[in-house]
Amino acid sequence: MRKKSRIAAIVLTSAMVIGTMTGCGNSKSADVKETKAEEAAAQKTGKNESEAAPGEAVTFTVTADVTGDRAPYVDQFVKLVEEKTNQRYKGNVIAAGSLGSGADAAQMLQMGTLDVLMSDDMTMDGVLDGALGFAWLPGLVADYDEADKYYNNGWIAQEVGKIMEQNELIRISSFCNGFRQVGNIKRPITEMADLQGLKIRTPSVESVVNFYEKCGALPVMISGSEVLNALQTGAVDGLDNAVFNYTNQGITDVITHITELNYCYSGGCFIAGKSFWDTLSDEDRAIFKACAQEASDDFTHFFREKTEKLTKEGVDNGQWTVEQPSAAMKETLKGIYKEIWEESRGKYSDEIMDAIISGNYKTKS
Repeated sequence: MRKKSRIAAIVLTSAMVIGTMTGCGNSKSADVKETKAEEAAAQKTGKNESEAAPGEAVTFTVTADVTGDRAPYVDQFVKLVEEKTNQRYKGNVIAAGSLGSGADAAQMLQMGTLDVLMSDDMTMDGVLDGALGFAWLPGLVADYDEADKYYNNGWIAQEVGKIMEQNELIRISSFCNGFRQVGNIKRPITEMADLQGLKIRTPSVESVVNFYEKCGALPVMISGSEVLNALQTGAVDGLDNAVFNYTNQGITDVITHITELNYCYSGGCFIAGKSFWDTLSDEDRAIFKACAQEASDDFTHFFREKTEKLTKEGVDNGQWTVEQPSAAMKETLKGIYKEIWEESRGKYSDEIMDAIISGNYKTKS
């Protein structure tokens, strides 16, 4: 069965590529995506993993969705799998970010032309029509202890995993993708009035945009690569992001004030494509999960340590100030959280929203 399923996946991919080349009216972007999928399939080295003869290693493809800090943990995951399966499985690591966007890689998982991906939940939400957005509604977790209890090891991750599985994606670990904070170049923010009128770069995430609008700020949705120039030209006054990502965006020498709102937390994971996952025995699935979680735990430790180090260095060097919202601001924010929760009914299932609004998601974790 393993051999047939894997060959079928590659035949299907080839057929789709031919279709995009010969069909009338297909867009260039469709051609590019299918070509990327074909290239990913081709990188499954020599023999397909499902074609391995008795005694030969089964090869699986794995990558990270973006270049940078995640790549070493993909290598760690592969090494662990190889060791714990006594080399029965061998990982073919594809260069991080080389298959296109995270959404492109997710589609390859669904098609069976990629086996395992390290990515964050927000990126995966891009191919799931926003179905995962409940996981980072504002105000669900307040600190790392709550993040680990309610998200990474609790109800939120479980519900995210259920939705992913319904879409041919198997969530096999959980790691920290951080709290979103507000950094700016205008003034310290400790009261609601301090946010009024500030142009804040945000991702195109409905709940994040809604949050800043309700706070009186002006959300500006531009790509992360444009943030530095936008700050320098005055197109934006600040940004919403995890401090961890400041180095990636090249803004550590520009931002002058950070407020630790801790209003929104999101996670990430190693994800297996269902077609690959179905080829594994229960014992091997347990091994893959354990290896993915070990690498994820190490990445979480690195993520939080780097965040703390960057924040401290910025203060020590006089680059920025770090503020906390006042007690009055925190109370106002709680009201905004509840408004957004109520407005999210209908977008997500009643079961999910009932658990969030009642607070039962905490007892379910």
